[in-house]
Amino acid sequence: MSERLILAPTATSQWKQLLLEAEDRCACTLDEEVESYLIFTLIRFTQNPELASRALAPDYLNTARLTGQSQQQNLREVGDQCLLLSGLFPQRADKRLVRVSYYVGLGQAAYDNLSHLLKRSFAELYRLLATNFVQLIDVLQNIRSEAALQPLQALELWRDTSSQNAYRILLQETNAIPQITHNLYHH
Repeated sequence: MSERLILAPTATSQWKQLLLEAEDRCACTLDEEVESYLIFTLIRFTQNPELASRALAPDYLNTARLTGQSQQQNLREVGDQCLLLSGLFPQRADKRLVRVSYYVGLGQAAYDNLSHLLKRSFAELYRLLATNFVQLIDVLQNIRSEAALQPLQALELWRDTSSQNAYRILLQETNAIPQITHNLYHH
């Protein structure tokens, strides 16, 4: 992929352009509301980069002790951080000795739980974020000019989540068609 500079008048339009190009590479189109949410999450992250550096499991577990706005905000933060980590910084999973799919599952659970706490229109947005989480990380990974995943990460993510981006990386890196095999000794 060739690198090029995207010049747009605002941060919002720059992120929108990057997302549209990434969607094109993924051969998908995000729901407009989901796309907007993703753009504003990316803008918020660029203004607060330490957002993606906290321990997430304790934050998620702490939501059980919270109520109201605090609980909702905490769940949103966990979901957003998991989305950014698994989409933009999947290599951090290796440094933390977990799979990328760990962040996928945690983020999906946070958004899903949040969808059950909110009123209709917002509930639907977070339900969409939870159900389309893998597609969203595929798009985010395609913002980058180089492959976001190492081959082993791609294999694990594809096996764990059916990520189409991970599958494409495996095809490129190995020139083989990945197959899911079932362990006969594990039930």
